[in-house]
Amino acid sequence: MKAKNNFEKYKYYVLKRQEIFFHGLQKSQLKGRNIGPKVVLNSLPKSGTHLLESMFFQLPLMRHSGKRTLRSETQSLIDPKLKVISKLKKGQFLLAHMQFDSSIVQTANTNDVKIIHLIRDPRDVLLSHLNYIQNMDTTQKSHRFISQYDTKLDKLKAMIVGKQDVLEPFPLVLKKFQPWMNQQHVLCVKFEHLIGPNGGGTQEDQTQAVKKILDFISIEINNEELEQICGKIFSSKSSTFNKGKIGNWKRALTPEEAKWLNEAIGNEINNYNY
Repeated sequence: MKAKNNFEKYKYYVLKRQEIFFHGLQKSQLKGRNIGPKVVLNSLPKSGTHLLESMFFQLPLMRHSGKRTLRSETQSLIDPKLKVISKLKKGQFLLAHMQFDSSIVQTANTNDVKIIHLIRDPRDVLLSHLNYIQNMDTTQKSHRFISQYDTKLDKLKAMIVGKQDVLEPFPLVLKKFQPWMNQQHVLCVKFEHLIGPNGGGTQEDQTQAVKKILDFISIEINNEELEQICGKIFSSKSSTFNKGKIGNWKRALTPEEAKWLNEAIGNEINNYNY
């Protein structure tokens, strides 16, 4: 979402709610109210959540829950989120940026809710986040914090270090999301596999990723439907679309910047299997 003020943010959410409302009235989505799965689409912010959302808007039986994206950065915020998850209805999907907490998994399992967690190369996540707070949503406190630095390298260093009550240190954020990757009842999907050839990936990886998701949530479609869905997942019309490409950090950073970043978050890159 590109917003220079609160009015623009409000306008975006109003239009989004209209889209969600009318989509939920389609024949297959109405049928999903009785037999559809309940699904949470979780990711670290700027990891490509809208790829998953785009896919789920195309699936039979599925509709958006209408709830704002769930976030839980501290323990005190967990309980209200658990209530939202437990009240998810059949055929609904919910977007989330929830750092890992075992109580979320327990609540999902108890209420027959499937969790899909999307991961992305941490270097691309960091650059996408920088673009977002610097150029897209300028209403955030983090925008003012980052704007005081002149060079891209200094801005990246500031994001790595963070600032209390403004921007959490990036390595710490990665650490808090990482346990999602190792949960028995959570499906972990790579952004680089889901994005497909339009974003620098492969058709084979994309097809396999979509099939894994469909198997995980027990939705069956034919090959023609699968091909149509894959062809529409990636879209430059996304409200938070930036480059949307695999390995953008290699093109966006100078050799000096890339060397510094690989050293600064080398452990995290390895832990995320990149």
